[in-house]
Amino acid sequence: MDLSILIAAALIAGCVPICENEVSATVRSPSGKMKAVVFNRGCGATVGLNTQVSVLSTGAALPNDDGNALIVDEDVPLALHWESDDSLQIAGTRSPRVFKQEHVVAGIRISYSK
Repeated sequence: MDLSILIAAALIAGCVPICENEVSATVRSPSGKMKAVVFNRGCGATVGLNTQVSVLSTGAALPNDDGNALIVDEDVPLALHWESDDSLQIAGTRSPRVFKQEHVVAGIRISYSK
């Protein structure tokens, strides 16, 4: 087989995303302009279950990326509550390992409770 074909095949295979997001809940802000999305991100057999949250404008699709607000180890049932258009509360973050926990995302203040 031609070496250039092998190189091209390797480059194409390297561009295929190996991680996928599975949305479990979407909660809109009171005005409906923003949303908080709870999802699990799977990245193959070597990465365990995790729960993530992203805060996005309502018209934006969830990117195939890590959560921009919260990332915790394990499949954790979270409860999200918009206190106002610029304040979000996330409850249930009792995972022993928290990888990311932002307190402001896209101008939205985020508070956490176990």
